[in-house]
Amino acid sequence: MRVPTDLRLENPGKEAKRIEAFIRDNVRAAGLESAVVGLSGGIDSTLSAILSYRAIGRDDVEIVFMPEETTPASDSEDVRRLADKFDLDVTEIGIGPIVDRFQESLSTGGSLTLANVKARVRMTLLYARANEIDGLVVGTGNLSEWLLGYFTKHGDGAADIAPIKHLYKTELRDLAEYLDVPETIIDKPPSAGLWSGQTDEEELGGSYEDIDKVLYCLQDLGLGRFEAKEKLDLDEPLIERVYSMVNGSDHKRNLPPGLDRFREG
Repeated sequence: MRVPTDLRLENPGKEAKRIEAFIRDNVRAAGLESAVVGLSGGIDSTLSAILSYRAIGRDDVEIVFMPEETTPASDSEDVRRLADKFDLDVTEIGIGPIVDRFQESLSTGGSLTLANVKARVRMTLLYARANEIDGLVVGTGNLSEWLLGYFTKHGDGAADIAPIKHLYKTELRDLAEYLDVPETIIDKPPSAGLWSGQTDEEELGGSYEDIDKVLYCLQDLGLGRFEAKEKLDLDEPLIERVYSMVNGSDHKRNLPPGLDRFREG
């Protein structure tokens, strides 16, 4: 078993068609015709939006951009650039006033607490729109974030379908290039924009290229951390951190635990 030096999609065109079929089939299986996608200006949500358009048609997909004061100007510019290029109809809803009301009610104003509030406010709005148009909420998370638990529970981790959750972050680049996504989006440092200057890789302590290699060892090859250390030419602290994040975030990926129903006698 060997770890690829660079995780790539062998046939992004075929993968795009597979994802489109997945979106279309799941919307129909729910007895619906519409979908809602939250667009941030990053590569993940861009792919989810474009593939949803291709799957069920422009008129049946509502795309929502939800900026607030820490949203980088580059995100707003990329959303406009993307809308122009792909003829996307984007609804903009500023969440600043809603977040402010939450912050007024919170006993703490910590950055992580507020970041989670923002993610949950956005998902609440997406579900509200889905209720209005009788549609499904399309998730935008990738496999790297899912395994690491690098998402907000009941926030960006919530969705009715997750069409790119099977792809590592580094694999998304090939799909984006195939779909002709603007280079400013493809090359942008990944960030949720939840506080000023925040980037995913700085917060995670390593590049997605390296992190995905560790995740591949765990997820695709089924290797333990010690075996991964033997396979990979990476700093051991990064490998330890990735394995610890995966093991410590299991509760995010599963339904809330409860007691089994039983009867005595």
